[in-house]
Amino acid sequence: MARTKVKLAWIENDSARKKRFRRRKGSLLKKVSEISTLCDVGAFAIVYAPDNDEPDVWPSPSEVKELIAKFQSIPEAERSKKMTDHETYLKETTAKLEQQLRKIKRQNYEMEMNDIMHDLYKGMPMYLLETSKISDLASFLEEKMKEISKIMERLEKDLPPADVSSQAGRDHENVAGRKIGGIRLMGFDIGSSITGDNGGGEE
Repeated sequence: MARTKVKLAWIENDSARKKRFRRRKGSLLKKVSEISTLCDVGAFAIVYAPDNDEPDVWPSPSEVKELIAKFQSIPEAERSKKMTDHETYLKETTAKLEQQLRKIKRQNYEMEMNDIMHDLYKGMPMYLLETSKISDLASFLEEKMKEISKIMERLEKDLPPADVSSQAGRDHENVAGRKIGGIRLMGFDIGSSITGDNGGGEE
């Protein structure tokens, strides 16, 4: 049977609240004991109950004092390395989520541009595209051409001197020119597509 989700709110009924407190306190102390045993780490818990003068301490007051003294003996700079507050945690989490969002947006953008290039290759005239999409496509192609140029430069540096000119000639044949008015890439001519001509055919 599925467990009922507990609503995180003040329990108004006094008897039910005390009962829930005792059960949750026992679970908390058990978890602290388990992590200390399983991972061989120092841990302690101090729980104050509203109807008790003395707090519940695990494992014992003397061991708690020993752990606190050990913690306080650590230099401030070293101690704060692994510490964080709620605000810092939220900022770090937000930054990670924003980075993931940018990555997803970039992936979606590249997929969209690749789909557009595929449609153009199949013969779709470019005048059917919105102006913003044509601008995005031009920027995308320019970016890719720069990446290709950098790869070519690295390859030329790695080639022996005798092979540079011949390899550069072959690379030049494989990589098209890049002016948006008449760029030819993947077998289609963007310049022709802008005017409505089908650029999917061979020359």
